[in-house]
Amino acid sequence: MAYLSEAQLQNLHKYKYSGVDKSLVSKYILQPYWTRLVKLFPLWMAPNLITLLGFSCVVFNMLLVLYYDHDLSGQCPNWVYYSAALGIWIYQSFDAIDGKQARRTGTSGPLGELFDHGCDALNTSVGTIIVTEALQLRQSWWTVISIFTALANFYLSTWEEYHTGTLYLSYFSGPVEGVLILIASLLLTGYAGPSVWLQSYKQLLGLGELLPDGLVPDMQLNHLTIISQLFGAIAGLAPFGALSVVAYAWLRTSPELLTRHLIAFILYIGATFGIMVGRIILAHVVKSAFPYFHITYVPLLFGAVNALLPRLNIPPIVPFVHETAYLHASLALVGAAYVYFCMTVIRDICRYLDINCLSIKQKTGKKDH
Repeated sequence: MAYLSEAQLQNLHKYKYSGVDKSLVSKYILQPYWTRLVKLFPLWMAPNLITLLGFSCVVFNMLLVLYYDHDLSGQCPNWVYYSAALGIWIYQSFDAIDGKQARRTGTSGPLGELFDHGCDALNTSVGTIIVTEALQLRQSWWTVISIFTALANFYLSTWEEYHTGTLYLSYFSGPVEGVLILIASLLLTGYAGPSVWLQSYKQLLGLGELLPDGLVPDMQLNHLTIISQLFGAIAGLAPFGALSVVAYAWLRTSPELLTRHLIAFILYIGATFGIMVGRIILAHVVKSAFPYFHITYVPLLFGAVNALLPRLNIPPIVPFVHETAYLHASLALVGAAYVYFCMTVIRDICRYLDINCLSIKQKTGKKDH
């Protein structure tokens, strides 16, 4: 069964990438590096394969972090944070050169943007698990705030691109300076150990006497980092605002999910978010209406309502003793839906444009539509 209609597939020919990058770091430092880096890749290598390799480095390091600290309650050996910093650096580099590789090989197109943004959407959740572990935020509301702030930034960027047709990166943006800050934070963690983030900023800078608590409140470095991140995001646009509110309601009424099963919850939200922004980018490239709702949002809504029912003196539909199983089942369901979404969309576009996803197809003639 095709995911895209014939009319949507025909609109692929109207696609034209538009991007603006105002970053001075990108222009004067990273662009020369990226230009040299892309020349190391052979011309037969597909741009999407470069994207996938970069994302795989982040996934590998998330699994490495969870191997040493499976429930975010401890800490990893210092070398793990160096490895994570390297993995995110590779991810950023490969994410930056996939478009250059597409132009080198003449394979630029809508599938590349979908594939790139799809990996970026998933990386937002995967990378957050790594960083929150390094910051020693544990399974707490601080971690929840961190993940939804990161997701909000990416969602708003995608929302803006849909309505303006242009991916706009300001003088200070998440994909450039934001990622570099994450890398620097992980390098600092590798050098000083995770406990450095448990110090207050006054303690670290020796400002206790100069700035008494009655005048300026003190705060741990890890909490201060999340607060500064929060002020950079504006949540409230539907449907992301609704997703955030419903997820908060579920966690608020089921504390065990927050304190014992937060990793599964983050991965579940990440998969749901991946579908959400993937459909926005898809609507952008095929010129369709903005997608406000999808059936995969229902498990989250049901989980929140189920947890709220006892407060209305109504027994829950799914007993709380089975709530963890429901969460993991929802993760499996939405994960499978995301895989189906990716596979069918990629298949439809590849068939219509007569291209391959992870390799460069040798053209024998031009296909007319």
